[in-house]
Amino acid sequence: MKLLIIAFLCCCYFYFYRKPDIIIRQNEEDHVYSPAYGHIMDIIYQDDNTILIPIFLSITDIHYQTFPVSGKITDVVYDFTGEFHLAYQKNKSDENEKIIHTIENKNGKFQIYQIAGYYTRNIDYYVEPGTKIENGELMGLIHFGSRVDLIIPKADIFNLNVKKGEYVRGSETLIGSF
Repeated sequence: MKLLIIAFLCCCYFYFYRKPDIIIRQNEEDHVYSPAYGHIMDIIYQDDNTILIPIFLSITDIHYQTFPVSGKITDVVYDFTGEFHLAYQKNKSDENEKIIHTIENKNGKFQIYQIAGYYTRNIDYYVEPGTKIENGELMGLIHFGSRVDLIIPKADIFNLNVKKGEYVRGSETLIGSF
């Protein structure tokens, strides 16, 4: 019986840490793809002419993230000061521990927040400022339930291709284009 339980837990572990299919798209600077697998919690047009798209990752989703656009990493900030609220609680999870990636390309500055959830205590990221990245490259991993926020600049000229509640499949899903 113990062996069966251990085998089940090992299967769950390997299922959780499965990697997504990597789809690298070069020369598509005007397209923005999803950085994560999960459900779009909301689509918020902000006062600074940006669009905020929070994506909730359940325990069954792939928890590796990919870069939604090509460009240059201008900043990576690890906010250790945060809390560990439930990731689907939008108002509270803004205070959670997070890593903020800033990517710049011809369309402006994009930000991707890898936000730790209630059970999460570890976020891995794979690039440093100054790195040139391609759309679809592996960005990082949030362990065990979390949220990824995507902030898109120039909302006034961005054509959105998704809606609230939709399930996005990482770099397979086109969020929209300029």
